[in-house]
Parts: sequence; structure tokens; C-alpha cells
Amino acid sequence: MPSTTAQQKPHVVLVPFPAHGHIAPHVQLARALRARGVHATLVHTELYHRRLLRTKQQQATGGDDALDPDEGFSVEVIPDGLSLEDPPRTLRAYHEAMERNCLEPFKALLRDLLLPPTGVPPVSCVVADTPMPFAAVAAREVGVPDVQFFTASACGLMGYLQFQELLAREVIPLRPTYETDGSLDAPLDWVPGMKAVRLRDLPTFCHTTDADDWLVHFHVHQMKTAAASKAVVLNTLYDMEKDVVDALAPHLPPIYTVGPLASVVKASLPAPPRGAGDDTSVPAAGSVRSSAMLGVLQEDRECMAWLDDGKAARSVVYLSFGSHASMGDARLKEIASGLARCGSPYLWVLRPEMAAAVEVGENGLVVPWCAQEAVLSHPAVGLFVTHCGWNSILESVVAGVPVLGCPVLSEQTTNCRQVCTAWGIGAELPQEAGSDEVAALVREMMTGRKGKDAREKTLQWKRLAQVSAQPGGLSYNNIGRMVENILLKHI
Repeated sequence: MPSTTAQQKPHVVLVPFPAHGHIAPHVQLARALRARGVHATLVHTELYHRRLLRTKQQQATGGDDALDPDEGFSVEVIPDGLSLEDPPRTLRAYHEAMERNCLEPFKALLRDLLLPPTGVPPVSCVVADTPMPFAAVAAREVGVPDVQFFTASACGLMGYLQFQELLAREVIPLRPTYETDGSLDAPLDWVPGMKAVRLRDLPTFCHTTDADDWLVHFHVHQMKTAAASKAVVLNTLYDMEKDVVDALAPHLPPIYTVGPLASVVKASLPAPPRGAGDDTSVPAAGSVRSSAMLGVLQEDRECMAWLDDGKAARSVVYLSFGSHASMGDARLKEIASGLARCGSPYLWVLRPEMAAAVEVGENGLVVPWCAQEAVLSHPAVGLFVTHCGWNSILESVVAGVPVLGCPVLSEQTTNCRQVCTAWGIGAELPQEAGSDEVAALVREMMTGRKGKDAREKTLQWKRLAQVSAQPGGLSYNNIGRMVENILLKHI
């Protein structure tokens, strides 16, 4: 990439959806772009920003990745009309508020950034999180090129692209009895790039009996907005999702696969000082301190010592269902009972509002949050029981740990299907599984043939991910191509 003067330096404005699973990859992308000479500005909505500030005050700790001046990128805040004391109770309410209240303030911000202070280059591109279509609309109205960043999997994106087709084929709305009459098992053999997909495997927002369902049509709007952008960035490994990425290409602008982004960032930044890697309090380059990014939970520091305390290699089951997914008390109790009888020690991340329903066995440790990348990389961990959020899947692949999928909502169901059928890195824990089945599945994944096969496949993907993230690899080089083909061309 040719050198640029300060005046020619690209300036990217990133607009993530205000949730940990979206903020974290945007911070990683900002870091990767900064390493290639790009000035980056991260935009928070007001409610999320206020939560971060409140958490910082409560914890009285050193800072947040998204607010830390040492990161070298700016943070701006736009109003969303939402109250910290009475936040929205549903995803629809969040989206409606942001679409209604954020467009004009973001346009005003972009106009200011076109004539920025001395030393800051004018904005040259907006990187809009796909669930934030107002950001792309604002960029187009102001005259700034926009790029879509879909932070989930390529298969998840393909799933959302089918919502329009589901409506056209009158697959939805579903019958009121769809949960019990077999409707969700209907094969969808027309979905490009994905084999043996059922309706239940598509993102859960399409499971509706209402033809006018707001979230269905909002996702259709998101996909149309994405199709009109300059490019689409995917935090995925091309080797792992090749069939789906190739099938997406005819329907979207140029696609840049740049994942796993955390690994790309590590390869992009200078090596830490000698001995720094021995201090577990220092996050690895490319990691995101999740407690700070969430703004609600503080990482437990004792779990690493617990893992170090005489745990044999690949002997521990690690469970986490993410920052938002929730389960009923009955299901949590069945999982807890199964874990107590599976024969393996387990580390379970349970947010405080979920932990009350769980009785911890003698071999178990329950914590409210942890440094997941560090836990998965610990040699004692042999299985990840996960909700199949995309960041968790990528982190598991990077660590070489097979998964037992327990999807809850959105494209987690799509990811889980691919885990079992396309990628071969794990199995699914059925929704209706009782404690006996939980125990049996965990034992099979820890010591059985299915677990061994999944571990070997995961290690294959791990090796390919390592190659792709290093200089000369596809994901690493795609960051540079994005700078060359999109950012520098619009200065």
C-alpha cells in the first residue's frame, strides 16, 4: 500500500449496534484499519455510552477499550432518545428508536466530520453495522461512501437474505401450530450455498405467524440497504464459509472476508514487550476486554487460577450463553443436573439473573463473566457449550476447542446447523434435552468418537485461520485491499 500524507489519510466512521457482540468486532476492525494508517472514529448511541460511564463509575477501574485514548481512535456519541432509567424491553423497540431518532443527529455529525479540526482528516467512509441501516442512509444523503459490516457469519447473512424469499413463497406467515406441527422441519432446498437447511435453521426472527411482522420486514430493509453499499465486510474465515460466501457474491457488492478479526489484529500490531505475555492482567493485542465493552459485567479473575489448579489437559467443560441470550429456569436446571453427573469439571458463565436457578455441583464453578478468549485457550478446556453466537464460534475455532451448540435466538440457529453439518466442529444440544441427555452428550463430546472427530476438524480450521490472519494470508490482505479499493479511492 503506498504511503499517504496526513491530508490523504482515510478517515472511517464505524457505527456498531449497541451490544457487546457488535461493539467488539467493530473495535477490532478499527484497530486493524488503524494499523494500516486509517484514522477511525467509533460512534456510540447515547444509552450505551451512558451505561459505559455508569459502569466505569461503579467499578472505578482504568477504562474501556472503546473510550481509551491510547487506542488512537476517536469516540463520538449520538442521541437515540432512550432512557437509562426505562430502557426498551424489546429488540423492536430498540430498532424503532434508533431508526426514528438517530438519522438526523448522525447526518449532522458526518457534516461536521467533513470539515474536522486541524490534524483530523475529513471523513471518507462510513462503516455501518448492518442492523443500523440509518447509518448507511445518512452517509448516502450526506454524500459519504458507506460499507456494510455484517459482524455475524456468512451463513447468518445468507439466512437473513432469505426473508424476502420466504414472504414471496408464502412460507411465512406460519400456522399458529408451527412449533408442534413439523412446519419448522420443512426443507429449504433453494437456499444457495447451504445444504440440508430447514426452516428452523434460519434466523429465528422469521418464525412468525404475522405476515406484517415488523422485525421480518426490518431485516428485509437491512438486506436491501446492504445490497446498495460499496462493499460488505464479513468477520469470517473464507476457507470455512467458502460455499456460502461464493453464493452471496452475486447478490451483494464486493465482499471482504477479514476474520477472525482478533487474530488479524494480533498479526497487525507490534509484538508486546518481552515478558508482557506473562502478565495475565494484560489483554492480548486484538482482544477486547469484554466487561468494559458490555458496560454491565466485570470479569471474574479467579477462574483462571481454578483452571490452573490441577486440571488435566482437555478435562474441563466451559459453558457460556453470551451477553444477552436467556433460558428458562427449567432448562437451566436440567443442564445443571446433567453437568453434575457428566463426570467432568465445568466452568459456567452465568449472568446474575440466570444463576439463581442453578445449583452448582462439587466439580463446578459458576462466574458472572470471564475473559473468554483466555479461558478457551487454556489447555484444561476440552469443550465449549455455547449459544453459537458468532464471536464465540470464532473464538472456539481460534482456540481449537470443539463445541456443543445450544442456540437461543437470531442466527445462532443457523450457526449451530453449520457447526454440525458443514464445519464438523461439534454437535447440538436439543432444546428439549433432559439431564440424562445433557450428561450423555457432554461425555460423548469429551471422550467419545464424535468429540474426537470434532476436535480434529476444529484444529484443521484453527490452522487455516492462523494462516489467513498472518501477513500474506487472505483475511490479513483483505484489510489492505479494502483500504486500497474503497477508502483511498474516496479521499
